[in-house]
Amino acid sequence: MKYARLLVGLQALGLLLLTEAEEVEACGGFFCSNAPMNQVGERILFIPEDGVVTTHVQIQYSGSAADFAWVLPVPSVPQVQVSHNELFRQLDFATQPFFALNWEGGDECGFLSPFFRDGDVLATAEAVDDGVEVVSQARVGPYDTAVIRSDDPNAMVDWLVDNGYQLGDVGPQLLAPYVEEGFFFLALRLAPDREVGDLQPISLTYEADRPGIPIRLTAVATQPDMGVLVWVLGSNRAIPANYLHVQINEARIDWFNGGFNYSQVVSEAANEAGGQAFATDFAGGSRIMDQRLYSEGRYDIGPLRGIDEAPALLEGLLRQGFPRDNQMQALLRRHIPMSQRVLEEGVLQVVFGGDKEAYERAAEDGQLAFIAESSFYNNMAAYEEYTIGDEYDLSALLDELEAVVVEPLRAAQGLFEDYPYLTRLYTTMSAEEMTVDPMFDFNPDLPEVPNVRWADARFECPQGDPEDVNPEEWILVVTLADGREVRTRPFADSDPFGNLPAAALIERVDTSGPPEPIRRLTAVQSIDLTGGPTRFALLKNYPNPFNSGTVLPFRVTLPEGEQAEATLRIFNALGQPVRTLWKGRVEQGFSQINWDGLDEDGAAVPSGTYFYQLDAGSTSLSRKLMLVR
Repeated sequence: MKYARLLVGLQALGLLLLTEAEEVEACGGFFCSNAPMNQVGERILFIPEDGVVTTHVQIQYSGSAADFAWVLPVPSVPQVQVSHNELFRQLDFATQPFFALNWEGGDECGFLSPFFRDGDVLATAEAVDDGVEVVSQARVGPYDTAVIRSDDPNAMVDWLVDNGYQLGDVGPQLLAPYVEEGFFFLALRLAPDREVGDLQPISLTYEADRPGIPIRLTAVATQPDMGVLVWVLGSNRAIPANYLHVQINEARIDWFNGGFNYSQVVSEAANEAGGQAFATDFAGGSRIMDQRLYSEGRYDIGPLRGIDEAPALLEGLLRQGFPRDNQMQALLRRHIPMSQRVLEEGVLQVVFGGDKEAYERAAEDGQLAFIAESSFYNNMAAYEEYTIGDEYDLSALLDELEAVVVEPLRAAQGLFEDYPYLTRLYTTMSAEEMTVDPMFDFNPDLPEVPNVRWADARFECPQGDPEDVNPEEWILVVTLADGREVRTRPFADSDPFGNLPAAALIERVDTSGPPEPIRRLTAVQSIDLTGGPTRFALLKNYPNPFNSGTVLPFRVTLPEGEQAEATLRIFNALGQPVRTLWKGRVEQGFSQINWDGLDEDGAAVPSGTYFYQLDAGSTSLSRKLMLVR
């Protein structure tokens, strides 16, 4: 069965997912910062309906324009259009998980608590070129595109390289599974008259049974724990169809700091599920995106066409709130170019006050270009005497803004009016986990998932002079929605959460009915992380991955003279017991137990992901390990 899959962008150095520069808006201009954001690896929006899937994917790349190339396997000939980065910025902002505390009492401890723009077709043919069928070639926004297919992955790679697509580490062996399944391939590269700042998301519409991500190709050069963030629009809640689903253990969340460690907890929860699982960040009405991208009267190009001075036009664009991103900067460079006189004379006077030594130091440090652009485009009026005689094509700038910004955002807003339900799913994956392409479907029987989670909180304060209290002694008591109390010392503990399991529940979700529990890792109990009388720590095994044997260390902290009963067991990825390594008394201090990769009957277990779990009274701790034969 053919299905929809999506691949992240390829560049000359391989499938490295790099960050996009997100401009800081506080400076009041379009050129404010050249510092990149730390973003997740993949951001994708799917809209599946009646055998047709529309996919929007954000392209993140850092490098030269000439080296940029991007290849995707798709099950049928796609319609390719441009999207916009603002879609993903607003989606992320609206659905980002946040963990909020409802403080009990008062001042304890003295502490207050058209998205679819058709390309101009350059060529459409069923021509076969050296074993490669060129279905179409077109200019779409800033991209030159080609849709091709072949029965020979070697011929596919040769055609792409011969036609200027830089593939880096992607060779025939990686394309072969998709070639064998009869997939088409969409190839993108930046047009010669465009720069890296012109990169923008694309939209693909194609026939497919359901959406998915061809993650196997990504494994060639991915970073460890690469983030995968997926939104799905439809009529019901979306689910991972062939991956497991995890519900996180909210006792692992740093509630005091708004849940800043959420991504780490999800990553560990997915690892506890075998490395192929998603968490649901948000599931609910798509009205959460109301008017975030476009509304009538916003981005009104008409009144701007009467402005014939560049500084006034930039002010007008800022007042209308046009996105301040790399794409806007590329448009301004192209249509309002900074002259050499501005760079050499104007910047020297306006920015450096005539200090030629400071000007030359900035040039030597590689900062002059950024400083010059920031000053010129954010304050063009100051350069009036240096721009006399310069001509700018303001009409062409407005035409391109209409085509690549206004129309895509107008159409994007319509999506959230047409489809009532929005789901956000998140996971992280490393190369060894990218063996199965994740697919997505819907389940109308599942409840909504809010992206803002709440818990009750209070401080317990030490006795003594309130004017002479050590904050490191304050105890934060967080009462979770399931009734558990988590006690920590937020001003003393650097990482009080590391020994708790990250997943509360690992489950399999089908297209109807409730989820099927696979493994429950978290008991509903109160948790004291302040250094109580009994404490267990399950440490990382070594080596990992392993072949013939591995060491499983753990630490026990008990009141002097006491002992405790504990069990250390191995489970497979389905939660089935494999072997009991220890059952009996454990003493104070550090202990370690070896596992030789054999089951209870002494038979060698196959390669794969396993878990080792330490149970002691009401405490249950587990970690993942990997056996490679």
